[in-house]
Amino acid sequence: MEEKMREIIMEHGLNAEARAGDIRRTKGVAREETRGERFTAVHNDCVPETAQMAENSVEMILTSIPFSNHYEYSPSYNDFGHNPDTAKFFEQMDFLSPQLLRVLRPGRVFCCHVKDRVLFGNATGTGMPTMEPFHALCIEHYMRHGFQYFGMITVVTDVVRENNQTYRLGYTEMRKDGTKMGVGCPEYILLFRKLPSDTSTAYADDPVTKTADEYSLARWQLDAHGMWRSDGNRMFAPDEVNRLPMHILQKRFADFCRSYVYDYHSHVDVMEAMGDKLPKTFFGTPPSSWNPDVWDSVLRIRTLNADQQQSKREKHICPLQLDIIERLINRYTNKGDLVLDPFGGIMSVPYMAIKMGRRGFGIELSGDYYRDGVIYCRKAEDEATAPTLFDLMEKEVAAA
Repeated sequence: MEEKMREIIMEHGLNAEARAGDIRRTKGVAREETRGERFTAVHNDCVPETAQMAENSVEMILTSIPFSNHYEYSPSYNDFGHNPDTAKFFEQMDFLSPQLLRVLRPGRVFCCHVKDRVLFGNATGTGMPTMEPFHALCIEHYMRHGFQYFGMITVVTDVVRENNQTYRLGYTEMRKDGTKMGVGCPEYILLFRKLPSDTSTAYADDPVTKTADEYSLARWQLDAHGMWRSDGNRMFAPDEVNRLPMHILQKRFADFCRSYVYDYHSHVDVMEAMGDKLPKTFFGTPPSSWNPDVWDSVLRIRTLNADQQQSKREKHICPLQLDIIERLINRYTNKGDLVLDPFGGIMSVPYMAIKMGRRGFGIELSGDYYRDGVIYCRKAEDEATAPTLFDLMEKEVAAA
C-alpha cells in the first residue's frame, strides 16, 4: 500500500496542481501577516508565533489539533503531522502547549477538538483494526502542562459514512465474527481552563457575563442538567416509514427521538421495515441524544470547504464544522473577545469570530490555506461592517 501510494504521488503530485518535481521538503517559512479591523491571520509555524505573543493576551483558544501523524497538511518539516508516531507528536506539542497556557487570560477556556485514531491491523500486526485513545492522551498532555480539565463534549458522527471511509465496521465481517466489531468513532471537544488569579471564587479575571435576555433560565437548566427527556410512549410504527421520502424521514425521526422515550427494539423494527430504502452511504435514522453534552445535530457539511469547492481551490483535509465553532464561541466568550486558533487552516475560527462580533487570530503553516483563509476573513469583516438600511435611516434621522 505504501509503495502504491508513493507511485501515485510521484505521478500526480499531492494535489491537482502539484507535480513530482515540485514536491520539496522545507524547514520553516517566511512569516507573513494580514490584519483587518477584526482579525489577524499569520502564515508561520505556530510555535515561534505564539512564543512572541503577549502573556494573557487572548480570551479564548479554539482549535482542531492535528491528529498525531494521521495527516500531513504541508510538506514542511515543521508540520505537526510530520512525525513518525504519537509519542514524537506530543514531543513537538510540548513546545506549543506552554505558550498556549501563557497567552490565555486567567480563568478563560481552551476548547480542543480531537478524535480517536483508527490503527489498522496490517500496520500494527494485530490483524484487526484497533483504536488509539487519542483524546485521553490529549487530556493527560494538557493537564501536564498546567491546563485544568473540566469536561468533554461528544459530537456524534455518521457510523455508515465512517465505515465507507475505513472499512473497519463492515456488516459482512460482523456476520462472520462479531467479536471483531467495535463502534463508530465520535469527535470530542475537550474543555480546559487556565486557573484564574483568584481561586477563592474561581471567577475568571475577565468573566464571561450574560444578561437574562442573552442567556435565559430555561437555557441554563438544560445546559446545567446532564440529561433531559420528554413524555411519550412509542416510536414510529414500521408501516409509517415507507410513506415518507428519506430527506423528510431523517429530520422527523431526529425530532421524534428527542420528544419520545427511546425504544431500541422499535428502532430496529423501523429500520428493518425500510428494506431496500435503507441508505448504504449514510445513517438515515441515527438515534438522537437527550443529553446536551452530546451534540448530534452538527451539520457535517457546514464548513468553509463548500466555498473552497465552489471557488475551485484546494479543499481542507479536516475542516472544523462551523456549527461547533459557533456554539463554543457563544458559550465561552464575550463580544469583542479575541479568539485564537494556532492551527488556523482556512481560518474557520477567525471567520466565525468576526461574524459573531468577536476578533479572530489564526496561525497557519500552509501558504495555500493561509491565503484562502484571509479571503474568508475579509469577506466576513466586510459583511459585519457593511451598513444596513436601519443604519442609514438612523443617520438620516440624526442629520435631520
